[in-house]
Amino acid sequence: MTYHLNRLQSLRADREFCVTLNRTEAIDPQQIICKTRYAHPVYTPGGVAAQARHQEISGHNRTHYCGAYWGWGFHEDGLSSAQRVVGELSLQRTEPVRI
Repeated sequence: MTYHLNRLQSLRADREFCVTLNRTEAIDPQQIICKTRYAHPVYTPGGVAAQARHQEISGHNRTHYCGAYWGWGFHEDGLSSAQRVVGELSLQRTEPVRI
């Protein structure tokens, strides 16, 4: 599978950037900018049970946790998790933020 980053991220560049999963042998080595190993989390019954206890740890002692591990490990799960934290922070504020 190959992702066309110029299109996905609206990149304006003088060349095309792609991320390919697996099959690196089919790519001209001169065109490879970087190789990285990725792994998705392995879900176990214990991990799923821990996810269900999110409210027991997040939001206590001014500490919130967010990450893709609160879902299925995808980028979208990380975003959803961050949105949940932002929502919780919004509910806790009693005065405007000063920067």
